[in-house]
Amino acid sequence: MDSIKEMWNRFTQSIVNYLPDLGGALVITVIGIVISLIMVSLTRKALQRKKVDPSLVDFISRCIRLLIYVFTLLAAMSALHISITGIVAFFSAAAAAVALALKDRLNDIASGIVILFTKPFVTGDFIEFTKYSGFVQKIDVMHTNIRTYDGTNVIIPNSVISNAEVNNYTTHPQIRVTITVPIPYDANIKQVQAILTEVIENTDHVLDDEKYPKKVRLEKFGESALEFTVRCYCEYKDYWTVYYALMEGIKNTLDENKIAIPYNQLDVHVVNQKDNKQ
Repeated sequence: MDSIKEMWNRFTQSIVNYLPDLGGALVITVIGIVISLIMVSLTRKALQRKKVDPSLVDFISRCIRLLIYVFTLLAAMSALHISITGIVAFFSAAAAAVALALKDRLNDIASGIVILFTKPFVTGDFIEFTKYSGFVQKIDVMHTNIRTYDGTNVIIPNSVISNAEVNNYTTHPQIRVTITVPIPYDANIKQVQAILTEVIENTDHVLDDEKYPKKVRLEKFGESALEFTVRCYCEYKDYWTVYYALMEGIKNTLDENKIAIPYNQLDVHVVNQKDNKQ
């Protein structure tokens, strides 16, 4: 009984002796959380006043919060007289192992940081690359969210975007609309050019500016048709509206002028070998 009582006394005494350190660590933790909230709030407000991209604001806020939490943890451990050297060595080894296992993800993170700071595009821009085009919804550290015209939310790894050729139509909002129109070989070239030019002139949202010319040119002699190219410019947000309006206008106008759109055809000549022998 005496030994159990002595052990209990030692245990309670150690707890009492440890309480000041535990209280100090708790105070440090609370102060660290409060500082984190204040610093993140001030940083976000300052960046938003300067109209910094929201995705970059989120990234910087996360970095500040993470750094404060790390320093708070180290300070709390120091207050508890816990050796930091061993823990730092452990986390260093763990970080190296994680880096090897997630090297592709680290590539995405590095690409995301480059995109956030070099700003080839920002949230809200309309971009096009490879087979995707749409509005940038959010740029995260590892991936970028794009909303396409049909409302689909596409999530793309940042490493894919950084290695691709990206067209940012928001920085230069005027975009060219190009349509190829097949015309029969027996059609009058000048008449066709006049008809197609009239279609462009009657289409809404087409830019009427000398810097953005409207052109109708004979582009190519195709296998079964003359291929005319119709070119004009519009704002990027009106691209599909103008494109579909031109397609419908061209077809209706050609029908009104009795000009048929040719299609690929194959003429087969049958030779009677018996008649040739006779």
